[in-house]
This record gives sequence, C-alpha cells and structure tokens, in this order.
Amino acid sequence: MSKTGVKYFVEQCKLNNLRNVVISPGSRNAPLTIAFSSDDFFKCISIPDERSAAFVALGMAEQLQEPVAVLCTSGSALLNYAPAVSEAFYRSIPLVVISADRPNMWVDQGDGQTIRQTNALANHVRFETELKEHLRDDNEVWELCRKTDHAFQVATQAAKGPVHINFPFTEPLYDSSEVAYTPQKHLNLVAPKMTFDAHQLEHFQNIWDKTQKRMIIVGQMPVNPKVQAQLVDLATDTSTVVLVENTSNCTHRSFIQCIDRTLNSISAEQEEDFAPDLLITIGGAVVSKRIKAFIRRNKIQHHWKVSEDFNFMDTYQKLTASFPMKAEQFFEEMPLTKWSRNSNNYGGKWKQLDLQIQAQHDAYFYDAPYADMSVFEMLLDYIPENSVLHFSNSSVIRYAQLFDAIPSIERYCNRGTSGIDGSTSTAVGAALARPDKLHTLITGDISFFYDSNALWNKVLPSNLRIFLINNEGGGIFKIIPGPGTTQALDEFFTTRHQTKAEHLCKAYEVNYFKADNLQAIDGQMEDFYAKLERPAIMEIFTPYEENDKVLKAYFDFVKVK
Repeated sequence: MSKTGVKYFVEQCKLNNLRNVVISPGSRNAPLTIAFSSDDFFKCISIPDERSAAFVALGMAEQLQEPVAVLCTSGSALLNYAPAVSEAFYRSIPLVVISADRPNMWVDQGDGQTIRQTNALANHVRFETELKEHLRDDNEVWELCRKTDHAFQVATQAAKGPVHINFPFTEPLYDSSEVAYTPQKHLNLVAPKMTFDAHQLEHFQNIWDKTQKRMIIVGQMPVNPKVQAQLVDLATDTSTVVLVENTSNCTHRSFIQCIDRTLNSISAEQEEDFAPDLLITIGGAVVSKRIKAFIRRNKIQHHWKVSEDFNFMDTYQKLTASFPMKAEQFFEEMPLTKWSRNSNNYGGKWKQLDLQIQAQHDAYFYDAPYADMSVFEMLLDYIPENSVLHFSNSSVIRYAQLFDAIPSIERYCNRGTSGIDGSTSTAVGAALARPDKLHTLITGDISFFYDSNALWNKVLPSNLRIFLINNEGGGIFKIIPGPGTTQALDEFFTTRHQTKAEHLCKAYEVNYFKADNLQAIDGQMEDFYAKLERPAIMEIFTPYEENDKVLKAYFDFVKVK
C-alpha cells in the first residue's frame, strides 16, 4: 500500500470507531478496498449494487447507532448513493460515504468513469471533504487526520447525519506494499449539556400553567425506555394526551396509538374541543397526514419542538419554541409533571373516544372480507415477540398505523424521505447488524420488485423474513384522493402488473411461500418462522379490485357516530 493517505485515513477511521464497511466492487476504490478488507479491525461486506449497498449500510447504522461506511468506485456509482444519503440526512443516521475518484485534472476531459464528484451530494450531507492519496510532510498528515476526525464528529454528534469523503486516486491502484505510519491524535467533540436558567423555566412554566389542553405527538424514534417512562408519567395528567405511531417505538395503554383511526371519528364541529392549546413534538417524521392537517387548520397557541436536528422545521406551521436537545433531557430539565395539573379532561376525552373505536375495530375483524386489511390483521398477530419489524412505505406503513403495536416488538421504516426504493435493502442491513434478533419486513409489491437487488449478495441474512403483499400494483394510488378520478390510474399510477416473486426467489436461493387466503397464510406460519439456513419470503396475493373498498368500509365501520 504505497499511498500514505490511505494508510493514515484507515488508521484514523479506527480511532473514530468505524467498524463496518459496505463495499461495492470497482477498480478506482481498490486502494481503500484492500486497506479495509485486509485489516481485522473492520468487518467488510460486499454488495454489488451501489443503491442497495447504501441502504444496507443505512440499516446497519440505524440499528447499531454508530457510523457505518459505504465505499464505491468513481463515476456514476456515487450518484446511486443519493436516495440512501437523503434518507440518512432526514433521519440523522451516521452514514459515512467514501467515494474513490479520478484526479481532478481529468474531470470533464472525456476520461472513463469520471464525473463532477465534488459536491455531488452537497444538499444532503452534513459535511464533505476531499483527501490526498500521497502525504508529503507532517502538515499534510495533520490535515488529513483533522478532516477525517471532523467528518466523523459531524456524523455522530448531536445533529447526526451522513458525511461524504472523496478520495481521488492515480494509478497504480493495486499496490499493497506497506508504508511507514506514525500514530496520530484523535479529535473528540465534547458537547455541553443544555440546561435552562430560572428565567426560562419561569417563562415556560407560565405558558404550561395557562394552557388547558396539552398534546404531545411522538414521531419516529428508536426504542427509548426513559422517554417511554416520562411520557407515561405525563399521560397521567388528564389535561394531557400523548399521540404515538408504530414507528415511535412507544407503546402504552394510556397513549393514543392509532392516530388516523381516532381522528376519523372527530367531526368538524368537534375539532375545537380536540385541538390543543399547547403542542409538544418529539422524535422524527410523523406518518399521519390527518394529524398534520388537523393541527394546521386549528388555532394552536403554542408549539414546542424538541429535537437535536432541524430546529427550524415547522411541520405544523405553529412553531413558537424550538429546543435543540434530546427528548429525555428536555423532560428532565423541564419538570412538566411537577407543574400545575388542571382539572380539564382533555386527555380523558381523547382516550374515551379511542377506546370506543378500539371496540369497533375488534368487531370489524370478526367478519372482515379477504383483502389487504385482513391480511395485515393476521400478520401483525403472528410477528414473534421480542423481534424487529420493518415496514416499507406507501400503503404498507399506513395500514400498520391502524393496529395497536406490541410493546416487545421494535418497529422501523424509512420515513426520512418516505421513498419506496430501499426498504428491503435497509431490512437486510438491519438483520446483518443484529443477528441475534429475528427481523420481519412487510412490504408491498412495487417496493419489493423495485429493490429486488437487495437479495443479490453473498451475505443475505438467515434471520430475515419478508411478507410480500402482492396486490398487483401501487395500492396507495387507489387509497389517496385524486388518481382514481383520472383515466391513467391503472397504467400510470398503480402501474398494474402480473409479476410474481417465485422465480426471483429461486434465482437468489431464498425460501419461498405463497398464499391467497387467510387459511393458507395461517397454515404456513410455523414453517415460515422455523429456523432456516436462508431467509424466507411469503408472497400473499390480495384482490386488486377490493382492497381500497375494504379500507373505506373499515373507516366507515369504526367511526363513532
């Protein structure tokens, strides 16, 4: 390895605790591929498709809560990382993008696999830098190590997120001879703990005391027992309601766990009674479009946003105060449970309505027709305790929000950008990162076939199970208003198809199950979740013409009149 920059960079990666590297094959990235793969400190895996590789790395970083690198050759390979990078950006996931490049002098000169890689991902990375392959003196060693440390600290501290390190290389690329190395220092960013002074506490306590109706909305979060306990404590105040979603990973009987199901029964005349005076939001993205519209069109006096990132993101158009801190720290420093509790039954009103709807929900499935909705009801009952559940986007994640979550099951979905493009690859990465857990992905057909290269690799984990709901197209476009009023619904929106996964599974040596009714699903579950040497897919066929009608009938049935 004659390139001194590579040696110092790889050693600095160790000091920054980078252990997992997802590599896509190429020639220009050979110096880095050789360096990482020949060092036992790193766990390297090879994923040929760069778009899939980036989502695999994303899934790993999400589960491990630590930086994971994804490495590619020069040219368009880097651009294939863009979907996963944007997802990592809006989810604050520490994805470290390392791209090999041609020397700058060959950009725009007709050389092969040479594009403008500088700033290629600029809009969706928190930091980017370019490193040198040859270090001529101590100053250049210092510069490379400083830039590397800077990248990792930005990726992992406070407002986490993806970073991009570009590395131009000249030939030869495959020289693996050793070079001298002198150990370097490691920069560590120390973030001070944020506290409130007496004046600030008095100001916010005054707001709290004056509000009669308080709502807390919990967006997407990893499992956090401390926040869960704090929210349970706050929910004991009858003037406070806590709204969560499946992806919040917060589950308790005192919370409103199915927001859309409950909002469905609130009439326009009742909205003022159910709208809060004070809204507190924690966590990331919220799936429910209904709650966003509900908050936006009602008069909310105060909205406190608690998040280390995107402090000026005003999703509900009501933001009055933003707190750049972790949710658990906010609830510690802002002693809401010790402040006044009024006699308003605002939280109780929400919960009473929710309980009525829950009874209607249970009654609906006594005689529900076979469709996506009844399939979801069965599948969610079969997900093993203490496992990890992943959802693809569009209709799948929306169906999931209509069912109460099981507390012991962790739940994840790519809701940063809400794209369908990497759901399977992300689940593969998650299963690789946590082999001690069983992982299940529920996905729709369009999302699955779009990302089928997720199955094309040599490290496909055996602890992954996939329920593929094949309803012959993008069912979301039959659910949302608009597409059904056009003549282009089947061809250009749902893109109706007859594709099946059986031969794909055979090609990738994945265990294949199929079903087209509830009895067939039920009868194969034991074998599906048995210990297998390869992952398994159960393809479930549902009626294209009926799914949207059944969902509409469900909302009509559970609505409290």
